Amino acid sequence: MSDSIRSRLTVENDDHHFAPADLLPVCRRLGIPLVYDVHHHRCCTDELTIDQAIAAARETWNREPLFHLSSPLEGWNGPKPERHHDLIDPADFPEAWFDAGITVEVEAKAKEVAVLKLRDDLSRPSR
Repeated sequence: MSDSIRSRLTVENDDHHFAPADLLPVCRRLGIPLVYDVHHHRCCTDELTIDQAIAAARETWNREPLFHLSSPLEGWNGPKPERHHDLIDPADFPEAWFDAGITVEVEAKAKEVAVLKLRDDLSRPSR
């Protein structure tokens, strides 16, 4: 694969089949960044903790990392935790992401409303 193509590719862990531990060796071997999705990792777990997966995914990037965040529609104990909610529960935002120099893409049905609410929730002193 050409450098031009490789520079535009990323892979993302999913919520059913490919956990971060499955994809990290591929990312390292091919020089492709891992877009770490914390919601997917909570649905499709592996031997890595969230903090370990974050650190390992960061190492695959040669620029500011992009990570994904969403919350389950019916909660983590609901029948289908992989389904995305309209908003983001601030408790789902990993502590390791604060002041981490990353881009967080919010995957929520309410789009900009969800981003603004999350920003307000996370800016409160009691986070």
